Amino acid sequence: MLKKLFVHEWKDSWKLVTLFNVIVLVFTLIGIVALSNGNWVDAMEKNAWYATIYVSYFMLYYFAILALGVATTFYFLIRFYKNLYTDQGYLMHTLPVTSHQLILSKAFVMYIWQVISGCVMFVSILLLANSLVWGMENINIFKALMEIDFGDIRLNFIDVLDIIVVVLIVIGCQIFSIMFGYLAISLGQLSKNHKLISSIGIYMGMQIVLQMVFSFFQIGFNLTMVNVDSPSEGLVFAILCLIAIVVFAADAGMYAGSNYIMKNKLNLE
Repeated sequence: MLKKLFVHEWKDSWKLVTLFNVIVLVFTLIGIVALSNGNWVDAMEKNAWYATIYVSYFMLYYFAILALGVATTFYFLIRFYKNLYTDQGYLMHTLPVTSHQLILSKAFVMYIWQVISGCVMFVSILLLANSLVWGMENINIFKALMEIDFGDIRLNFIDVLDIIVVVLIVIGCQIFSIMFGYLAISLGQLSKNHKLISSIGIYMGMQIVLQMVFSFFQIGFNLTMVNVDSPSEGLVFAILCLIAIVVFAADAGMYAGSNYIMKNKLNLE
């Protein structure tokens, strides 16, 4: 049943999110065409009209990149709220599925689209940067990267483990952003009135608390590093492992909280 929920969620959501990504790619293509020729620099200096056009493009591109990440996240959070905690929830919760399956199916689709959108943003920025450098300095970033000699780089066992743990931390942080939103929405629906407003308020409040906690640990980490003349590979690895454990523990805790509320405290009134 989980597979059917996943397929339904994917089919019901892919069109709009694909549009978000296509818009960024279109802006990227426009930039590649407009910036690959270094004449745009001279045009901006000599003609105020051209300067306005290029500045406007850069602003629109920046907002398109920013909007892609934000829109993808909040689009799926809104779907989670509407599908499970509004009138649509009466149908969803009568299906022969568990609360675990409902949460996981939506989380899987949201995670996949976050990865896709992240890759689109990365490739877009890289392509545009290459066009800028090529137009101004006649340098191809991709060719330069291909010419780098990695033969002298030797990774020991600890280095490989560090890379693996860092990748796990990145994955854990992506899951964190999903479960963070799910928990805020689940807590908000416990309110008898104004559930959506309550969810937004809780989300913002949790963000503030999260920033405070993060700042506290960052200060502690910086002080620790200052007092250590030369951090050993073992210390770095231990810190990375601790971060990974904390992130995944937080993911599990928020998932458990959302599932508990959906299973035992569901309020669709």
